[in-house]
Amino acid sequence: MDRRKSLKVLLIGLFLISTFALIEFVGGILTNSLALLSDAGHMITDATSLLIAVVAQLLVLKAKAKKSTYGFYRLEVFAAMVNSLFLFALIGYIAYEALQRFLNPEPVKGLQMLLIATVGLLINLIVGYMLYKSAEENINVKAAFLHVITDTLGSVAAILSGLAIVFLNLYIADPILSVAICLLIVPSAYSVLKSSVSILLEIAPAHLDVEQISEDIKSIEGVKGVHDLHVWAITHGNVVLTAHVVVEDIGFCNDIIEEVNRVAGRYGISHTTVQLERENSNCPAVCPLMLSKPETHKHSHGHYH
Repeated sequence: MDRRKSLKVLLIGLFLISTFALIEFVGGILTNSLALLSDAGHMITDATSLLIAVVAQLLVLKAKAKKSTYGFYRLEVFAAMVNSLFLFALIGYIAYEALQRFLNPEPVKGLQMLLIATVGLLINLIVGYMLYKSAEENINVKAAFLHVITDTLGSVAAILSGLAIVFLNLYIADPILSVAICLLIVPSAYSVLKSSVSILLEIAPAHLDVEQISEDIKSIEGVKGVHDLHVWAITHGNVVLTAHVVVEDIGFCNDIIEEVNRVAGRYGISHTTVQLERENSNCPAVCPLMLSKPETHKHSHGHYH
């Protein structure tokens, strides 16, 4: 994961979105368009999400892991959660304003609204394309990307509203399409919130079957049992496993640790800590692993009792 490249993309996106959010906000006031104001509000939220993402990325890159031995990768997850909450707040605002317009329809300057919304669509498409490549590798960037995607759909809704007003004089299209924006935002906001909360609560990633991982470890030759198996994510794509593995013969401890690492690797788990325990035995006074020079494995640790 190239975090410096992600940071550069986020900074460019922040500049573009922030600049046009201000233009669209002023345009929404001048045209009296709720759809345009809603889209401007969403773009301001996008700018906020990108700003949070930038700050989180800077802290992650600059972090010195003296006391925070896992670094500050969780900041990415926290930023994603805050962004999703912003989205839900935006949904409530748009829905409320749309209800007011249904009860009291107001005239809108459709042509000006149409021109501004079209430029907004182009800006969102450019920023969305820039964020797309990093979105699958970084949950923080993914949250920002989803903001931009939903705002792109909001710009489309604003364009449709402008067309309806210009050609059909249909002012009710403004609040109707504002509600459509709300419905478009909900799934992405829920997805990011669920994912970020799961990581912060150290719930096993949804795509992993912990019971199956346990069975796979038990199937390793020489392994008699597994307990205290824990699987969680530090951040999106950085999964950790710890386990106590009961073995039959301590003479094969290094081989067993290597096999456990292979099982973890098949599930995309990047960091393992394995404690080996001899079957029906108390802990020896001195661990043989400390008396020899076993083969080392990147991102893995092993001990036995």
